[in-house]
Amino acid sequence: MDPIDKATELLQAADECHDDHPSAAALLLRQIDADALNPGQRPRYAFLLNHVLAEKLGQPAETWQRQQAVLAACGSEAPLPVLRQAGAAARMAGDAAAEETLGQRLADVASVSPAQAAELLVLAAASFQVPLLAGQAGGNAALAALAPLRGPAWQRANGLDATAAVLTNNLASDLAERPVAELAVEPLRRALAEAAELSQGFWHRAGQWVNHERAHYLRAFSANALGDAEVAELQARAGLVLLANHDKAHQERVDQAFLRSELAHALGRLGRAADAQVERSQADALIEALDDAEITAWYRRRVARQQALDAGA
Repeated sequence: MDPIDKATELLQAADECHDDHPSAAALLLRQIDADALNPGQRPRYAFLLNHVLAEKLGQPAETWQRQQAVLAACGSEAPLPVLRQAGAAARMAGDAAAEETLGQRLADVASVSPAQAAELLVLAAASFQVPLLAGQAGGNAALAALAPLRGPAWQRANGLDATAAVLTNNLASDLAERPVAELAVEPLRRALAEAAELSQGFWHRAGQWVNHERAHYLRAFSANALGDAEVAELQARAGLVLLANHDKAHQERVDQAFLRSELAHALGRLGRAADAQVERSQADALIEALDDAEITAWYRRRVARQQALDAGA
């Protein structure tokens, strides 16, 4: 088989199984020659190295070694996503000199200061480390990584806005899915609220209307996890307004279904059972009409999670 085709096939297979079978994905990732990948595939490969080898399997040294091969394949033209993943890997492996060098390269590509690039790499590493930390430790680690994003440099539009939006989104999503008992731990609660709020702010600057709508979903989803039904209702309704104004072709029916599901959850908690049932019925109907087994399973997991949150309230 042609080396390029083989690398592409291995990457696709690893991508498909990495969440359910990380050890199998790791075996596939270790067979990939970074030089054989198309340039456009290297950012995904770099992410999977961090996500699978470092985060899921606890192998930061190997991860950093393999990230260096990705950097070498890219040469002097390494794109921002690759530099971010490599910098995070260097930090997780404890290679401070390499982390500093990669921060400078990232700063040059994004047209930001080295200090701001260094803060982004701290956040990038935290996105892989926080999922491994429970309760108070996870909350404190997330808060430490988020704190610099309140600084002056981050209050202006810059070349790292979209990246920061993704990373804060990932942190919020991880924290919101924690066991219900962990959601009572104060540092974790504060980190979840801050990550979702920051992500929304970054997407407001860097994204299009779909990003704005999905940021509203993240806020609603996070607020429901925290038991703040009033905020969840407001955020879900704001997302639905954006869909009504922009999605004339109804291409984002999945987004609408999940927003309505979060709205139903919030309304139920606010004691508005009849309104909640209307939203739940609309969400159910949207999912049924899609006739997609994977999306249906995802939706049912979300409904079950909402029920677990209510039971633990």
